[in-house]
Amino acid sequence: MSEALALPFFQRALAAGLLVGLVTSLLGVFVVLRRSAFFGDAIAHASLAGVALGVVTGLPPLAAAAGVGVGIGFVLNRVERRSRLPIDTVLGIVMPFFMGAGILILSLAPGYQPELLSYLFGSILAVAPASLAVIAAIALFVMPVVLRFRRALSFVTFDPDGARVSGIRVDRLLVVYQVLLAAVVVASIKVVGIVLVNALLVIPAATAKLLARSLDQMFLLAPIVGVGCVTAGLAASYALDLPSGPAIAVASGLVFFAVWVRVSWRRRAGEPSRAEFPRRNAGLP
Repeated sequence: MSEALALPFFQRALAAGLLVGLVTSLLGVFVVLRRSAFFGDAIAHASLAGVALGVVTGLPPLAAAAGVGVGIGFVLNRVERRSRLPIDTVLGIVMPFFMGAGILILSLAPGYQPELLSYLFGSILAVAPASLAVIAAIALFVMPVVLRFRRALSFVTFDPDGARVSGIRVDRLLVVYQVLLAAVVVASIKVVGIVLVNALLVIPAATAKLLARSLDQMFLLAPIVGVGCVTAGLAASYALDLPSGPAIAVASGLVFFAVWVRVSWRRRAGEPSRAEFPRRNAGLP
């Protein structure tokens, strides 16, 4: 591992992985609490159309995917509020349509298959400086916004009616949340790929929820778990010559399973559950 750290491509991979692990886990707290994992998955699949446009036109694929993903996130918020269709139905339409469109567009480019596999399953060891710059820009944008609105988003998550009465613009805040989620999903694509993006968006936050006694602890533990899983998966990928995205996803799943077994055993022993957060412990208004 020490030898790998001297290699420029591994340094870029580690930097990208740490940034993505940190920011996805942090926003993933709200994904888990709001039960919006399907939204993130739909955005990931739809972003393939942006990747395809970038490949065909010569634009940075992640930058193109970010534009498409954020745009879709904004539109889906409008559709959710105004459409008579359930949001899961809308997402079920958006996901296959945009993914199919992306594959069709990529089929027009020569040698598209390796490029497609890279974005479907991740290729963190092949992160280019331009992709790292996009990931860093997204992370530096998302993290301050999440920390700035963390309390308000928590209030909206647990008590949306109370948040409205308190003067919080709930609809506007949810637009911000969904746009941030779209941006984070795009940042994750190069690390774990479109197919496995929920591994970083959901599993570390879900693991933290099993361990935490309060919402504040969950916000602290989720990034630690996410960064740890990315580091472990990346190390295994390099040492054992494994695909990087699946290695990170499996590492995340193994950590969750180990924590779940431990928590289940402790519950059988009579210890109280840590999964529910009373509002007084969550620091909500």
